[in-house]
Amino acid sequence: MAAVIGSETTPAIGAVFISEHWSTRAQLATRKSQVLAGSVDTRYESEMKSGRILHVAHVLNQAVTAKSDNTLVVPDAQTPTNQDITVSRYFYTATNWQFQTQVQANIVSVEDIADQMGYALQGQVETDLAGLPDGLATNVVGTFGQELTMDDWELIWQKMQTGLAPKDNRYAWLSSAACSAIRKLGTPISADFTRSNLAAMDEATIGMFLGFKILESQYLEAPATGQHDCSVHFKGNAQHGGQYILIRQQMPTIERDRIIGDLSTLVVAWELFVTAEREIIAEASGAESLTDQYAVWVKTV
Repeated sequence: MAAVIGSETTPAIGAVFISEHWSTRAQLATRKSQVLAGSVDTRYESEMKSGRILHVAHVLNQAVTAKSDNTLVVPDAQTPTNQDITVSRYFYTATNWQFQTQVQANIVSVEDIADQMGYALQGQVETDLAGLPDGLATNVVGTFGQELTMDDWELIWQKMQTGLAPKDNRYAWLSSAACSAIRKLGTPISADFTRSNLAAMDEATIGMFLGFKILESQYLEAPATGQHDCSVHFKGNAQHGGQYILIRQQMPTIERDRIIGDLSTLVVAWELFVTAEREIIAEASGAESLTDQYAVWVKTV
């Protein structure tokens, strides 16, 4: 056996001879799925290219009166109101890079940072939308911290029916825990009851349930650990407006400016929008009665 000579040049001793490298593939921050904005009513965006306040007139149902002989017709004496929506949510995100940094940086550029800005601004839209369900007053189902039972889901469906929400374009905003709870029920994923969710256990996806398109979101508000404000709502169709409204007057837009005094490039991305709950007019004729019956605030896990 050879003798131990010692005095090796270890990596610590030879550190000055060993190069270090920065990967050209930087690790991006994690992102939430942004799915809420695509499931709400955006019909007013084309009308609000300019202006600040949108007025939405209410149209009431007419009353029917029996006509007796030799009597005068008495017109309905309606006094409809309107809903006012103010576009006021004004946000930006910005970064300021010195010219020398732009010249020397070869891993991440100012353009790469600009790409992250769109995600940040759309995240604010999702956050505002996620804050709408706990403003509902007409329909509330569930208990915070408890998984929904099949009876709870049937009650949600009944409330959407009795609230006269059209049957198409119904969506359910759910937390990950609430989606998991559906799979535990069995019925929504059983071949005996459904054909659309047969891959629920293989792929952990649920498409439709009781006529609601399931959307899982990490933006939903959490009053406390293990609790979420979820929602079922009608999006809207050609004839009827949906419960939740989104007006994006200015989509995320990137502006660049060379700041000579700082020898830098300022990049700013901004947006202008508003979210709102629609005032739903009750079906009964006569005096105007406003509700939010096209949606259900679902308290659960």
